[in-house]
Amino acid sequence: MSSEPVNSAVMYELYRAREVLAALEKQEQDLLDQLRDVQSATQAQKAEVEEFIRQLPSAPISRLPNELLIRIFKLSLGAALVADHARAPDRQLSWMQGLAGVSRHWRDVVLNSPTLWTTILVTPYSWKAPVEVHLHRSSQLAIDIEFHSWDSFHFIHQDLLKNFLTMLIPHAHRWRSFSISDHINEMYLSAILVRLQRVTFPSLTRVSIHDLPVPFADSQFEHLSLPVFLRPGTCPRLKYLRLINPDIVDTEEFRVPPSVTRVTVEFDYDLSSEEQPWIPSFLDSLSCLQLTTLTLAGGFDISEYHFPPNSIQLPLLEKFVCRVTNTRALVQAIAAPSLSHTECYPNTLGYPFQNNFTGLESKFACVHRLILVDFHPVLLGWDSSETKEICLAFPNIRHLIFTNPNAVMMLHPDVAVYWQHLESLTIHTTAENSSGFLHGLLPWLKRRLDMKSPMIRLTFKGSMNVPTMSSLYEALHEFAFWSGRTLYTILKSRSAGPSVADHG
Repeated sequence: MSSEPVNSAVMYELYRAREVLAALEKQEQDLLDQLRDVQSATQAQKAEVEEFIRQLPSAPISRLPNELLIRIFKLSLGAALVADHARAPDRQLSWMQGLAGVSRHWRDVVLNSPTLWTTILVTPYSWKAPVEVHLHRSSQLAIDIEFHSWDSFHFIHQDLLKNFLTMLIPHAHRWRSFSISDHINEMYLSAILVRLQRVTFPSLTRVSIHDLPVPFADSQFEHLSLPVFLRPGTCPRLKYLRLINPDIVDTEEFRVPPSVTRVTVEFDYDLSSEEQPWIPSFLDSLSCLQLTTLTLAGGFDISEYHFPPNSIQLPLLEKFVCRVTNTRALVQAIAAPSLSHTECYPNTLGYPFQNNFTGLESKFACVHRLILVDFHPVLLGWDSSETKEICLAFPNIRHLIFTNPNAVMMLHPDVAVYWQHLESLTIHTTAENSSGFLHGLLPWLKRRLDMKSPMIRLTFKGSMNVPTMSSLYEALHEFAFWSGRTLYTILKSRSAGPSVADHG
């Protein structure tokens, strides 16, 4: 067979294949050119879209300066921690991650703002990682340390506690506040105190501790020691000291460091006389302070120590909260010429007919805000003469607050001549105990108006039956101004029908 026909056929097929290949290559080139055109058009269109977006008005929060945005984040984080009763550090970190996930801008603000990372929660139910993250991201700013939920009856988390303290103590120079926010197992507390006992806290300004033993058994040196927070040299800048149910035993010496300006000591139980020998040294130490705020609460009584009148000199004291068994003994003993805010029981507990302010005329002439606690004058059998003693002791009150609504019964018409500078009356109420207001308030307000005394502003805080609130308004609005919130609640409720309103 001749090879020429075979070669011709092959050449023909080769020619056809080359034609197809050329056509495909041309099509490929056309497609590539088209793709480049599409890509260029896409980029141009993206740029145009971004330009239009930039011209759109941004959301108000996106226009905020970073400083204000950080303040909003801090308030949001604070509210989240208050709502989270477990106060778990893992949830704290999760909340921060949630904020960072909103946008790139928010992420940059969260991750590059050390002030958002300064509160460090330490619990036995969290990992080390959140604490490490906060220590790192807080940079060199002052930090706030809070121990929470260390109340287990079993000493099973001692290794975890040791690890946390090992992480935190190298940053002791940055501690701004330290708190144990609830009851703590005494073994955990002892372990914390022992580890901190040889540490200095040059920046620490606030301490709040439950169940602090004074003194405590320092197992490392086998003797009793003052806790580090009560030794002046270790916390030279301490300003605020709050002790809840401190275990002050076997000592007559309990003195507040001289740098402190705000002191709170609270007990939720009654102390026996054997548990109170520390009181004289404690009160004596207060006279040496530049104290501006003093809060004392619980079942302890200084009357057996016979402090002379005005023997506890507190020249800078501005706020005094006194909820102790024998308030009278304290108010007689203190001398506080700068006092402007007082919160106390009007009568001595256990002695219901004893007026704490009898014979103290003008002693608290600078006080303009008075809060009377848990006061029921009718049950005590008090008449206008008892109210007069309070008016004379506090002659220049501008703001009066009753934590018990029954206290309005002390406002006899006979004493309307006093408190001519009174500007506001605030009454804490509940739906169940609001019926006596008219009987107590109306005659006193009428008498004040008859005497041309300035009208006062009324505020009701708490829950009150709406019909009761409306009837109060109808009866009293001619004799007193009403706070905006209370008036708004009344007007709004008139179209909503009977209910219980929460106001304040």
